[in-house]
Amino acid sequence: MTCLAWHTSVLAKETKGLKSWEKKVPESKQDLLSIQAKLQATLKNAKQAVVAIQSGGGSGSGVIVSREGLVLTAGHISGRPGRSVKIVLPDGRRVDAVTMGGSEISDSGMCKIKQDGEWPFAPMAAKGKSQVGDWCFALGHPGGFMAKRGMVTRIGRVIDKQYATLRTDCRLLGGDSGGPLFNLDGEVIGIHSRIAKYDDANFHAPIESYLEHWDVFNEGTMISRRELQKGGFLGVGTMETEDGLRIMSLVNESAAQKGGILKSDVITAIDGEPIDSQEELIIVVGSKEPGDEVLIDLRRGKKDLSISLELGKRPE
Repeated sequence: MTCLAWHTSVLAKETKGLKSWEKKVPESKQDLLSIQAKLQATLKNAKQAVVAIQSGGGSGSGVIVSREGLVLTAGHISGRPGRSVKIVLPDGRRVDAVTMGGSEISDSGMCKIKQDGEWPFAPMAAKGKSQVGDWCFALGHPGGFMAKRGMVTRIGRVIDKQYATLRTDCRLLGGDSGGPLFNLDGEVIGIHSRIAKYDDANFHAPIESYLEHWDVFNEGTMISRRELQKGGFLGVGTMETEDGLRIMSLVNESAAQKGGILKSDVITAIDGEPIDSQEELIIVVGSKEPGDEVLIDLRRGKKDLSISLELGKRPE
């Protein structure tokens, strides 16, 4: 049986009932073979879009996500907007690129290949598609681009997901930073960010962090923590839950406390802009000035209400 025929045979058995990669845990050797076949069927196209990024003697990874040559990477790899970097394609060719915008909050970054052309690219997953427990695989160039070795593949599962962070047990190494995390459909669900010593403590910037600020990144804006800290201050500690962004703590004498926000309230919007993540809250509040009046929509138990308050200044 040829390799292609074997893949087809194994995957054909998944058409009835729950697919092997959708089960909570593999139940048999056949399940493991099915997951392997699904990965191998996806891998070829995924690899065509993965690149190395070289700048100033350092190296990271990235992935092309548009035919025009937009490259997603980690914010600490792309750095400030307007820098010149080299993109190393899978066949070893080097092309010029320029860094664009990103966010220090989620460690997301973007580059654009300068040369015109139709570049091989990987599709991005839709917002909210990846979930805890999903199988995934990481690609990258640990140690930098090596033509004889090629890129390295690691398979794992999503362990935890917040709006600005996604954690997996895919083993990552230095040089993987900025590389893509794929689901088994070959869609980009995250970008490697923080590499840990332990296999289950590797963090990625979820694709939602890019989709949410796509136009801002394309304009070449870097969302900076330092700049946001100069802006307005609400004074809440939050946690991302299935119900929304829940208030867990309040800073004493803060704008939130004075305005009547309570613990366990769930923030849904500020000045009509939906808020569903800690990253979004930080950016929206930080982009306003101390003293600005804002309208905060929130859910308290089963009631929806709005509170108007004046943002404060971040304590020294």
